[in-house]
Amino acid sequence: MIIIILMNLAGFDLNLLLVFDAIMRERHVTRAGNRIGMSQPAMSNALNRLRHHLQDELFVRAADGMRPTPRAVELAGPVREALETLEITLDTAQFDASTAQRSFSIGCNDYAVATLMPALMRRLERDAPGVTLRLVPSAGRTLEMLDAQDIDFGMSAFSEIPERFGSIALVEDCYVLMMRKGHPLTRGKLTLERYARARHLLVSPRGDAVGFVDRALANHGLTRQIAITINNFTVAPVLLAGSDLVMIGPKRIAETYAPLYELVTRPAPFSGPREFASAVLVWHRRFGNHPAHTWFRELLSEVATEPA
Repeated sequence: MIIIILMNLAGFDLNLLLVFDAIMRERHVTRAGNRIGMSQPAMSNALNRLRHHLQDELFVRAADGMRPTPRAVELAGPVREALETLEITLDTAQFDASTAQRSFSIGCNDYAVATLMPALMRRLERDAPGVTLRLVPSAGRTLEMLDAQDIDFGMSAFSEIPERFGSIALVEDCYVLMMRKGHPLTRGKLTLERYARARHLLVSPRGDAVGFVDRALANHGLTRQIAITINNFTVAPVLLAGSDLVMIGPKRIAETYAPLYELVTRPAPFSGPREFASAVLVWHRRFGNHPAHTWFRELLSEVATEPA
């Protein structure tokens, strides 16, 4: 299909396909240049060459960035497929992590960052100093971003993973109650009634007004006051340390931050859903045998078993 679209490959700079694909992904010339390591003037020049060769504007400026023309939309799938095929074909059969110069992009939440990244970075510094990471938010869009090859891997909790993706369970966690040192709930029997009367902090990546805790309390005819809702775990310890707020969260988060902020933990008064306290690595199966991808998956599996 690419041969039909690009009639004269002998006179065509194939690097322009990288430029086209980057702009198609980013919908912004400067960001696309950053993605593939080209300056903004070089990107603009390359885009003009593409337009001349294909006799189409390809991208037009709009308030929200560069919008693709129908011709660009038609080209996007075949070009991306061709680049993927070339990458896999031209990559060496062996991947030498000690000398590799490569970047992996990972769609993940802050739970994965806090619990896995410190150990992973130690391993990369020691064994693969030329390998870098680009972490991007992907809440609710991880599988879509993998399909579009906007990321190499996804690392999050999933209720269901379609067959076109491979997956490895990295972390299985449980829940604990977190609060400041000296908080009234650090002492005495932790009943559901005492817990419900406290002022609560809710971590909701999507900004939901309630969480699984509220549903669990409702089963016992109880409600709680959510004093503040935030969208990530890493801010929570600061808020807990300076207030009477309490939070139920993953044990690994507590183990990471409790010593830094003098927080106290107790077993949660009820269990929570498994998918909210786990980290699963997912990737598209079309890269299942890619040497670099295989190495990275195996490395993460090892790191997940190491102390945080």
